[in-house]
Parts: sequence; structure tokens; C-alpha cells
Amino acid sequence: MIYKNDAEKAKKRWTAWWNGELTDRCCVNITSWNGKPYTEEDRRILRRPDDPEGLKTYWTDAEWIVERARIGLEHTWYGGDCLPIVTVDLGAAGHAGFFRNSKPHYSQSIWYLPSHPDPNDLAFDENSFLYRKTVDVVRALAEDSKGDYLVAMPDCSGNIDVLSHLMGPETLMFHMVEEPEEVQTALQKIQMAYRKILETSYRLVKDVNMGGSCVGWLRTWAPGFHAQMQSDMSVMFSNDMFRQFVEPELRAQTDLLDYSLYHLDGMEQIRHLDTLLSIPKLHTIQWTQVVGQPPCTEFFPELKKIQKAGKNLLINVEPGQVEPLLQNLSSKGLCLNLYVGSPEEGEAILKQVEKLTHE
Repeated sequence: MIYKNDAEKAKKRWTAWWNGELTDRCCVNITSWNGKPYTEEDRRILRRPDDPEGLKTYWTDAEWIVERARIGLEHTWYGGDCLPIVTVDLGAAGHAGFFRNSKPHYSQSIWYLPSHPDPNDLAFDENSFLYRKTVDVVRALAEDSKGDYLVAMPDCSGNIDVLSHLMGPETLMFHMVEEPEEVQTALQKIQMAYRKILETSYRLVKDVNMGGSCVGWLRTWAPGFHAQMQSDMSVMFSNDMFRQFVEPELRAQTDLLDYSLYHLDGMEQIRHLDTLLSIPKLHTIQWTQVVGQPPCTEFFPELKKIQKAGKNLLINVEPGQVEPLLQNLSSKGLCLNLYVGSPEEGEAILKQVEKLTHE
């Protein structure tokens, strides 16, 4: 692995972390610009177009994505347990594009215009443009990597989020109340798409991923079949509805995956925390600090509850939060993600983590 010379040490810490074990220190990912200047050619390749067709190509052209990935890798310092991972990003809830007659909108990411007011109309299509492009991008990155870097699983998570994209949130909420059986049937179809793209991707990447798999934007690696789960839409409904419509999906996905992670997106999802903690095969809760909400250091009772339930805890944090988090939480099963201004700042934080690590 040419972008990190201590990848084997990181692999051992990640494996221990998933097993709820503590090695020499808390698991921590730190990234920074490594100081290498960007050339004009680099800037040309990285530049995002403004026009719709240009944006479509930017997000889906495998060759261009590989070029941008290499530039990003060459300009990044990977500290602590952070491995050089390339994200496969074809939009949040990316498997929404795998259904016939979906309407992707290419902008700062890939979003969807409501296209399926009737949940009975959903039809998964392996020949859809975005399904084929997702597989093409995963394959192209794996072929380019040859072990130089790791290739993330596609950002395809959140079945009810997909349905919200396809139906529109208001229409979906109406059907959840008035036609719950139809919504359940639609969610089962979406689960089939989730399973298909993840199993296909895992077969393509595991040989260049040290035998495992990754979630790119969270910088996680696991020694087996690993992916993200989520339900961002659940901030809009009660825990009763969460248990009715989301919990079955999560249980099916934790049965599918060797190493599962739930992306808890903000304080409105705290009302679902007990349900999440009751899922036996859910390994990790990823706590998101949402802009405009209190910082994670205001939620120590909830964070301790996650650890007490035997779940791992992953948090994207600011440098000033490292000390209070390590002082108040067990280092066992804890992983912190940081972006810092320089490798020197990152090395100082690593020393801080080593000093403060405890059971």
C-alpha cells in the first residue's frame, strides 16, 4: 500500500476495534493535506463543471473518477489508523437510481426528483444507467488500485430514504399512514437492490481491500463484508413508525453484513436509540454532529449508553473535543475521525490519544 507505510498496524487495530478489544490505544483516523502543491493539471482534473451534462459526466465517468482519486491520494496525509480509501460516491441513497424511471438530478451530488407517487410501480433494473455506472466505477477503481489503496463500498444505504427520494417525502408519509402494506412491499424491493449492489461490489473490491471492505466517508475498514446503514428520514417520524418500517430493514441488513454500522444523523434520532441498541447484530453507531445542534460533548449520557450496550462508537470530531471524549468515554470500541490542518497537528493529536487512552 503505497500511501501508508503502517497499514498492517492499522489493520490489527481495526480488527480489534470490531471485536470490542483495545490494543495499545484508542482507534483514531486523522487526515490532512500533506503539503504537496497542486499543479494546474491537477486543478483542471479536479474542477467540477457547472452545466448539467458536465456534472453527469463528473459523477459517473469511471476514468475521470480514477484520475481524481489518485490526485486526492497523492495530496493526503493518513495518520493513526486512517487508511487510504477512495469513496464511491454516486449520491446519497445511491440505489434510488437503480429503479426504472427514476429521475436523477446531477448537481453538487446526485439527488432525485419525485418520480413514483405509487409505491407499487417500483421495478429494480440492473440495466439502469446508474446501476451499470456504479459497478463500472467500483470495478475501475479496483483494477487501478492493485492494492495501492482501498476502494469503498458504494454509498447505497437507507431504504426508506430511497423511497423518499422516489416518491417525495410528503407522499411517502401519507402512504405510511394510509397504505402501510404497500410501503412495506416497496421497501422489500429496495432491500433487494441494496443486497445486489453490495454483494456485487464486495466481490470486486475485497482482493484489493486486504480481504475486507470500507465505508469511504467514515474512513472505516473491516476484515469482511462491511457497509453503512441509515434512515435519515426517521427524524420526521415517531419511534413506533421507526419500529414498523425501519427496524425490519436494519435487522435484514445486519443479518447480511459481517460488520454493520448505523449512521445516526443528529439529535432527532435519539428517540430511536433504544430500538437500535436492541438489534443484536448491529455492531457500531456512528454519531453525527449536525450543524446547528449541540456538540457531541453535550450527549455523554447517550454516548455512554451506546457503549454500555456493547456497541462500538464512531464520531467525527473537532481537535478540541478529543480530550473530553477520551476522559469521559471508554477507549474500548471508540473511534474518532478528525481532519486537521497539518501532519504535525495530527501527530500531536496522536500523542494526546496515546496518553489519554484507558479502559
